[in-house]
Amino acid sequence: MRYQYSSLTGAIADKNCPLRLYLDKRFPNLKPVQADYRAAAGTLLVEGDGASAGTVGTAFDYLLRFTLNPGYLPQTALIAEPIFNRPEYCDVVAELAKLAGNAHTRPMSEQTFTMVARASWALALCTELYRNPFVFPNSPLADPIRSGAFTVDGLLGLASADAVAQLRSLYMLAVAELGEVLTAAPERVALGPTFAASLYCGADADLIVDGVLVEFKTRLGSLNRKSGQRSDSLSLADIYQVIGYVLFDTTDTFALHTVALYSARYGALHQWPLQQLLDTLAGEPVDLATERATVATLLGADTAAAGQNRVSRTRSGR
Repeated sequence: MRYQYSSLTGAIADKNCPLRLYLDKRFPNLKPVQADYRAAAGTLLVEGDGASAGTVGTAFDYLLRFTLNPGYLPQTALIAEPIFNRPEYCDVVAELAKLAGNAHTRPMSEQTFTMVARASWALALCTELYRNPFVFPNSPLADPIRSGAFTVDGLLGLASADAVAQLRSLYMLAVAELGEVLTAAPERVALGPTFAASLYCGADADLIVDGVLVEFKTRLGSLNRKSGQRSDSLSLADIYQVIGYVLFDTTDTFALHTVALYSARYGALHQWPLQQLLDTLAGEPVDLATERATVATLLGADTAAAGQNRVSRTRSGR
C-alpha cells in the first residue's frame, strides 16, 4: 500500500504529515548543524542569471552522473507520458544519453563539453515533464512533442548559450572540488538510488559512493539587499531530505556511514559522519535500526519485516 504522500519532499513540506511530525519531534536540534554549515559555506562563485534554475540543477546532476558512468540512462527522462508512449521519442532520449556519456572522456574538448551540456539540458527538460506534468504547456518540449519534431538535433538546440556557460562553470568547479568522488570505480557508485521504503513514498537520492550519500544543490542562496551579496544556508528541508533517505534505507542496502551535500555554486562539500549527525540532531544517542523501523511503520510497511530489520541490525552491532 502506498503512503498518503507520493514523495518524501511532499511529506516534508506538509507540517501536518505524520512523517514530518515524527522528524520534527525526533530530530529537533537543527541549529548547531545549520550554524556549522553557514560557517563553512564560503562565497558565491557561479552566478545564475538567465537560465532556468531548476533545469540547470537537473542538467548539472546529469553531467556528474554521466561523468561517473557513460552508459547511464536516466529513467525519469524516459517515463514522462508524452515520451513514454512514443517509441521513436524514447529512442531520441536514449541517443541523447549516449551523447551525454561523453562526459566520461578525458581530456574533454570544449566542443565535446558543449555537446554533453546540451544533451544533459535536453534530458533535464524531459525529466521535468515526469516530475511535474503540468509544466507541459510552457515547456520548451511542448512544440517538438506536438509537431513530431522531437529529434536529437532539435533538442540539442534548446539549451541557451547562458545555460551552457553556467553548466561549464559549475562542472569545472565540481571537477576541482569533487575529484575523489568523480573518479570512483563504477562498482562503488549508485546513481539516483532508491531505497526499500521508496516503495511506499517516492524517494531517490543523487549519488551514493562507497557508503557516502551525496546530494547536489545549485541554489544561489539568499540575497542581502544592503551588501548585495548572497550567502548559502542549510534549510530544514535539506536536513530532513538527507536524513529521510538514510531512514528509508530500511534494509541497510547501502551501508551508509556518511552524508554529504555539495553546494555547486559555492564549490563547497559539506560532510557529516552519519551517527554523529543523527545524535546531534536528536540531542541524544540514536539507534538507527530502531528509527528505520519506526519510519517503516509510519509509511505502512510490513511491521513484522520492519521489526526483523531492527533485530538483524542490532545483532550485527551496526
